[in-house]
Amino acid sequence: MVLDAAPAAVEARVAAVLLDEHDGKSLSLRHAPGHDGIGIMPSMLEECLAESEWQAPDLVVVVVGPGSFTGLRTSCSLAAGLAFGFGCPVVGVTRGEALSPVLDTLVRQEERTGWLCVTTARRGRWFVESPAPDPTTLGPVIAVKSAEWEPPTGSWIVAGDGAEQAVACAPDRLFLVTVTGEASPEDIAHVGLLRHQGRLAARPPLPLYVDPPEAKLPAAGLRARPE
Repeated sequence: MVLDAAPAAVEARVAAVLLDEHDGKSLSLRHAPGHDGIGIMPSMLEECLAESEWQAPDLVVVVVGPGSFTGLRTSCSLAAGLAFGFGCPVVGVTRGEALSPVLDTLVRQEERTGWLCVTTARRGRWFVESPAPDPTTLGPVIAVKSAEWEPPTGSWIVAGDGAEQAVACAPDRLFLVTVTGEASPEDIAHVGLLRHQGRLAARPPLPLYVDPPEAKLPAAGLRARPE
């Protein structure tokens, strides 16, 4: 079962995916836009389970980020509850990792240095994810100011919902590919299966908060300490 609500501006997705070592097929898929979609994820999950006629999933895969604070909390909590209720394992996958099988192939074909997954954040910023150096480690994800970002030296394929804007910053080093949006549920499931099998470094199914949480004082100030 795949749960994805990382990009709140796009949609929340739930899918029941039948997967083998080389191929995958969505038996049931539900999606809805924005924060309204995030709010109805439990209902979408129920519909997918019923339509797929599964007694229980064998594995739950949740996209842990980077992305929407609300979307990540909701989808990761739902994934944890589903796994606990059915007694099945649950793993986390990032947005870049989900695209990595396609991107790794393009890097080899076009003889580039590597790939970058650029996703939009608030206040003129991007989250930039790059691949792990080897299967035993996790790839880094950083937050940058889009107006000040300097891409690394080399020749990079760029994907993600911020790819077009990023390529405009350094067209001599960054190259846009047709994969500019989100990974398919089948791709997410495939990477999740590799992680479950121990072929990728472990990543817990917890929200990947690139930025620290924002906390603001109440407009009227803090309440006095109780006596």
